[in-house]
Amino acid sequence: IAVLKWLLVGRVKPGRHEVFSFAYVRYWLADKLMELSLDLLSPLYATIYLNPWYRLLGVKLGRRTEVSTASSIGFDTLRIGEESFIADGVGLGVPRVHHGKLEIKETTVGRRAFVGNSAVLPAGAEVGDGVLIGVLSVPPRQREDALKAESSWFGTPAVFLPQRQTATQFDEGSTFRPPTRLRVQRALIEFVRVILPLMCMIALTSMMMSVVVTLDDDYEWEIWQIAAVFPLLYLVYGALAAAFVVALKWIVIGRYKPVEKPLWNRFVWRSELVTSTYENLAVPFFATLLSGTPFLPMYLRLLGSKIGRRVYMETTDVTEFDVVSIGDDAALNSDCGPQTHLFEDRVMKISKVEIGARCMVGGGSIVLYDTTMEDDSSLGELSLLMKGETLPAGTSWHGSPARPVAPQHE
Repeated sequence: IAVLKWLLVGRVKPGRHEVFSFAYVRYWLADKLMELSLDLLSPLYATIYLNPWYRLLGVKLGRRTEVSTASSIGFDTLRIGEESFIADGVGLGVPRVHHGKLEIKETTVGRRAFVGNSAVLPAGAEVGDGVLIGVLSVPPRQREDALKAESSWFGTPAVFLPQRQTATQFDEGSTFRPPTRLRVQRALIEFVRVILPLMCMIALTSMMMSVVVTLDDDYEWEIWQIAAVFPLLYLVYGALAAAFVVALKWIVIGRYKPVEKPLWNRFVWRSELVTSTYENLAVPFFATLLSGTPFLPMYLRLLGSKIGRRVYMETTDVTEFDVVSIGDDAALNSDCGPQTHLFEDRVMKISKVEIGARCMVGGGSIVLYDTTMEDDSSLGELSLLMKGETLPAGTSWHGSPARPVAPQHE
């Protein structure tokens, strides 16, 4: 992917280009290569092994920067300062197409900044030192606001947060500047984390194909017979992958409980090992196929989630399974998720999410930890329920941050 990027695309520079130009085609190709890397190299993300890969693609990364699964990046036009933290699903320097033109701009994130899950930094955005951009949020529109050091912004459009919770109980040796001993431990655990899902997938695929060859060679089955039994065979091996993740979770972690741990801590790395294996083995091999069926809640119960009867789930985005509680007849729509942890201040904070009976969570929405959705409440599409909030029974909410929706009268 890196060779193709540099041979076919070269260095991406700021500028405006017609969508019917070769420059646009080159950028489109680079973007598709990045999407391919997200699929093929997904276990690499959110590990210490990602930074060399990003630098190889042209991203200017400062030392000790933590980058998770960014949904898209600006390649050579992206600069991230030292010791910043980029959470899951962030859009970094996403170009804009308007009136038939592609606009590429320099995007800059300052030192020790934090960009939350599913946030979007559009092309040309500038984020100052120590600035926090919240979950499902964008930077403020005024440049001087976004560059204001140590400020916090949340929502779409962004709202200034005068106060926020900060973690001060851990020293910099366990958050920003760890000793060599912790670096070595993390490197070893994350090496296992990177290769384990792919090893299991290769082994299961090889076993599955060996059975097919055996049916063909030893039992002389016809092609149509093998094709007829193949879905059942795939289901068996998918179930084996899912069962492996269940065993791994209970052996490595046991039961999740509300806790706060610094980034450079073995519990965090073990937890991320389980999560990565779930997302890169159980989800693509098995759980995604169960999405929207009664069988997905059954599987998540095996992992420790408390899920009631007749729950509809069109999302597999569950991480710390045991702290998730979902009541009877609830509905979680496509790509939504109970966000049971955050990494603010480089501290992993895990706590409970409680979704009551007959609740609805809209597509693309996020329910942060320490929240409660009481019975019959609903959260609209692409919305965010902030930490510590409770949606009263029978009410409807929408937006980021979520605001009450007036009832409609017939």
